[in-house]
Amino acid sequence: MIHTIHFTKAEGAQNDFVIVDDREGRFDEAVRQKFAVWSAHRRKGVGSDGCIFIDRSDTHDFMMSFYNPDGSVGSMCGNGGRCAALFALQNGIAGEDMRFDVLKRSYRAQVDGSIVRLSFPPPERIEHGIMLDVADMSCEVDFIDTGAPHVLVFTDALPAALRSALADVDMTHVGRLLRHHPHFAPRGTNVNVLERGEDGIIAIRTFEKGVEAETEACGTGTLAAGMSAHLRLGIDPPVRLRTHGGDLLTVHFSPGAVPETDPLYFAADLVLEGPAHLVFEGCAALSSD
Repeated sequence: MIHTIHFTKAEGAQNDFVIVDDREGRFDEAVRQKFAVWSAHRRKGVGSDGCIFIDRSDTHDFMMSFYNPDGSVGSMCGNGGRCAALFALQNGIAGEDMRFDVLKRSYRAQVDGSIVRLSFPPPERIEHGIMLDVADMSCEVDFIDTGAPHVLVFTDALPAALRSALADVDMTHVGRLLRHHPHFAPRGTNVNVLERGEDGIIAIRTFEKGVEAETEACGTGTLAAGMSAHLRLGIDPPVRLRTHGGDLLTVHFSPGAVPETDPLYFAADLVLEGPAHLVFEGCAALSSD
């Protein structure tokens, strides 16, 4: 059987996605997973860091379902969520101020031209100052679950054998070491390496699980990095961060009256802000065989 799938290519801070409007429920899980794998391939398919299906919701403007390039069901994707919001506005699914559901968590987005502000619920978990054994040496990291699990480490906290300026960090090696570290088993984690510039902007590089490689940006990782920069360096919001692709993203929040390591400290006005664009549309003929 051949499935005709209309899609839109989108990018948010050069984190790129393939978006499909499936509010009519035409595609079952097997087709979605196969399409996610095919569309992610940068030579045989469209090329993307993940695939997003827009589903009908009885309680929100829509539901967003995210699939990793390996076909597995992903967790919340920040830049993907911002792209989904822009897609929803431009296709008449929602207005400029919208709410959508991801894995039974509610998110609000506001679109102003090409700038999308995505509001988040507080992180599910914060572990500040974890000491890990990495490459037979001690390494101090933060762990923050922003709807997706993220470990965060500044370059000066990397083990000596792995330490270098951010641009020279071997993200594949560092990413794999921390991605599969026993502390984060069995779920695993995304890996973010950070460095503060002289201009106060936090530079970030991310190794994403599911992609199993470095991406140009990661929205939930950037959100977690903004929190880690506040916890570790005392940077007041808004926190500006530069992605590996060179785009600027901004993390907003209003500090709470509880301890900084309590997730509710970040409960008020937690927002990821940055650019998003719909790049092109296409149509795929996907065999279910």
